[in-house]
Amino acid sequence: MRSYTVELEVRFPEVDSYGVVWHGHYVQYFEVVRNALSAAAGITPRQALEAGYKVPITGFGLNLKRPARLDDRLEVAVTLREPRTAMLVMDYEIRKLPERTLLVTGHTQQVFLSPKEELLLTLPGPVKTLVARILTFQSGGGELTGEAIPLVRPG
Repeated sequence: MRSYTVELEVRFPEVDSYGVVWHGHYVQYFEVVRNALSAAAGITPRQALEAGYKVPITGFGLNLKRPARLDDRLEVAVTLREPRTAMLVMDYEIRKLPERTLLVTGHTQQVFLSPKEELLLTLPGPVKTLVARILTFQSGGGELTGEAIPLVRPG
């Protein structure tokens, strides 16, 4: 399965007094790649917010294997698990470049809420399109071009 990746450089404010990335920043790195994947598949976070989509994180996990350090170049990869309900679960890997040494693995879980903050039981139509594009990309069936997906207010 093919992952979507971004590259990041560890910045000074992201390291602690030991000179390593503070653990909470790995979750931010997950968000960076998740947002980039969504935009590449056709919906930017800003567009989703303006359309009234609420997609909170309801769970996440990290497995720290090795530390990232100041000025390290990182590859952050994400894959989407095929949804069985109106929930998105994504898996992540963070690797140090150029060797691609595995530093961190993790996952996030998100649900969809209506504008009235009611839990949606099915994915909204535009999100189904987004998911289909991502799953096609992951299976090697095409590229993500950033072609916009028209949004309608959910719920």
